Amino acid sequence: MNPSLSNRVSRAHPRIQANFKYFVSCENKNFDGITHDVSPGGIAIFADHDLPPARELEIKFFIPDVNLHIDAKGKVIYCIGNPYPSRQSTKYLIGLQFAEGVFEDLFAKNTRGQVSRHTPAQTITINAPAKRCYELLGYFERYPEWTLGVKQSRVLERYPDGRGKRVEFLHNFFLSQINYTLNYSYDDEKNLLSSVSTETSREILALAQSCIFVPKGKDSVFVTYEMDVTLSFVPSPSLIQYVTSILMRKEMYNFKKFIESNPK
Repeated sequence: MNPSLSNRVSRAHPRIQANFKYFVSCENKNFDGITHDVSPGGIAIFADHDLPPARELEIKFFIPDVNLHIDAKGKVIYCIGNPYPSRQSTKYLIGLQFAEGVFEDLFAKNTRGQVSRHTPAQTITINAPAKRCYELLGYFERYPEWTLGVKQSRVLERYPDGRGKRVEFLHNFFLSQINYTLNYSYDDEKNLLSSVSTETSREILALAQSCIFVPKGKDSVFVTYEMDVTLSFVPSPSLIQYVTSILMRKEMYNFKKFIESNPK
C-alpha cells in the first residue's frame, strides 16, 4: 500500500508512540514484535510477517508490558516496507484497525480541566507470617520483580534504620509511562505501611496508599490494600472498573506469589 495512505490513516486519530512488546494471532499466523504507535481505533506494529491490506480479521493481541489483552474484529489498513529501520530491523510496518474501538477508553480523558478522585481497595490472604509480608513490601528495589506496572524503583532517601523513606517510581500505565515519588511511613506494631505522594505526574495529582497485614494464624495473614488517587482527568467507567477490580487484584496475587516464593 502507498505509504502516503498509511500516513493519512494514522493522522485520523491522536496517536501514542508506544514501544511495547506484543504477541498477535491473526490470519492463522502467530508472531511477536514491537509496537509503533496506538490510536483509539487501532495499532501499528513492526513485523517480519506481511498481512494483506483490507482483509477482515479476528485479531488477538497481548501486550505483556502493560498486561493488556485484546480480542477484537478488525482489518489491515496498510502493510508497507518498514520506513524506520533505525528503530526496528523488521521487514514491515502494519496498521491494524479495530472495529470496536478497543483503545477509546484510554483516549477518553476529559478536556475541560475536571479532576476525579477514586478510593479503591482490595484484600487477599497470603500464606506467610505478617511480619515477613510487611518486611518484603518495604523492599522497594524489588518491586519490578512482581509489580506489572513498575519498571523502575529508586530509593532517594532512607530512615536511620535503613528503610526507604522517599522512593521514586517509573510506572507503565496502559500505553503511557508515568513518574511519581512517594514518602513512606511505617507502623511496626500494626504491620502498616503507608505512603503519600510528594512529586506526581501530569495524570496523577495526588496519591495516598496503605497496606496492612493482620495475622490470621502463625503462617497466614489477611492483607488489605487501599488507595486514594486524584486524577487530572475523568476516566470512563469501564476503565475504572478494569483498574480497580482486575488490575489491582492481579497485582495483589503477584505480591502473594512473590511473598510465598521468598519465605525467609
